[in-house]
Amino acid sequence: MTFSSDVAPSRRVLSILTLATIGGISADIALALIFDPEYLSARLQFGYLIWILAVSLFWLHPAAGALAALVGAAIGVVTNSPFETLLLVALFSGLSALYCSQWVRRLYLVMTLGIAISVGLSESVRVLAVGFTLTTGALMVLSYLAGRATRRHLASRLSAERELVQLRAAHQEALSGERRSIARDLHDILAHDLTVISMQTQVAAATGTPESRAAALSQISQSASAALHDLRRVLLVLQRENIIGSGPGDAPELDLESGLQRFTERLKDLGFTVDTSVHGDLSSIPQSVEACLYRILQECTTNVVKHGARGHAINDCTIELEVKEATVDLTVTNRTDANQAPAPKHATSGTGLISMEDRAATYGGTIEAGSPAEGIWSVQVSDIELRLR
Repeated sequence: MTFSSDVAPSRRVLSILTLATIGGISADIALALIFDPEYLSARLQFGYLIWILAVSLFWLHPAAGALAALVGAAIGVVTNSPFETLLLVALFSGLSALYCSQWVRRLYLVMTLGIAISVGLSESVRVLAVGFTLTTGALMVLSYLAGRATRRHLASRLSAERELVQLRAAHQEALSGERRSIARDLHDILAHDLTVISMQTQVAAATGTPESRAAALSQISQSASAALHDLRRVLLVLQRENIIGSGPGDAPELDLESGLQRFTERLKDLGFTVDTSVHGDLSSIPQSVEACLYRILQECTTNVVKHGARGHAINDCTIELEVKEATVDLTVTNRTDANQAPAPKHATSGTGLISMEDRAATYGGTIEAGSPAEGIWSVQVSDIELRLR
């Protein structure tokens, strides 16, 4: 059982209440000393003490202050101080409706109405008793309604502020996710194309014929051009999101079919024998899923270039893509046996595998990477959903 509402009194409200109480009592005493010293009776001074006690307890807990006000009002009725009782109860009727819990403020309203009736009945003249009772009861109810309306307004504002904080947190999380996505895209773009460029540079330096050097330089040019195209695509996305300023140029969409052909030809140019098989209708793959598979395939072939072995009679690398009714599977397998000269090794950070797992999970898929047999490395992407649920 709680005694407080969702709205807590601020230090500003408490300070204003305290200053108003002290100022009102001081003005009342000053006027009494000037015009009618006999007005300051013992019971009136006791009423002042109750006021001060109620406000002091209100600093500690609103319900405690409201209870003290009720006790003071009851004493006021007994000691025949209706005016002071009226002010005290009316004030705390609104404060209880503002800062106390539901059951406390309703109980307080019932008790204040009872005190209002008692104050009215203390009048000897029936007309005055009825009028005073109605006036006092109306004043209590108005004070209560004003406090309740204020509480609802403050509660609504606090709720809006909490929602704003949650929205800001969600916005920051979305920005963090977008940054991770951008970093992942940049890694996928640069890791693949720069690895190919590095390999072709070594090939150009190692070969002695002008034809082989020209072929290597041509492949370097193509890889550099592809990297630029992909970077322009990332920049275009940033421009559309108003993260950076707009500028000229455009970038092609990521097409899985052309990507299969592109990555297969690159591996062959580097001396790998590649077998590519596609089952199903590629046109049924949504563009977003197609971009996901494109990036995963790009990372897989980059790893083949980095760590795969070449020159086998049987395929050095196998790429299998199967489009099912509701999902897509992709498998990239390559040789890594130590008896053959592998491609020159390059530094790796493990970001590529994490990137692929993240992309696959976005579309409900999973990735299994490992060595199913000696000298074989396989990456299996399973259950990429064609439609998000």
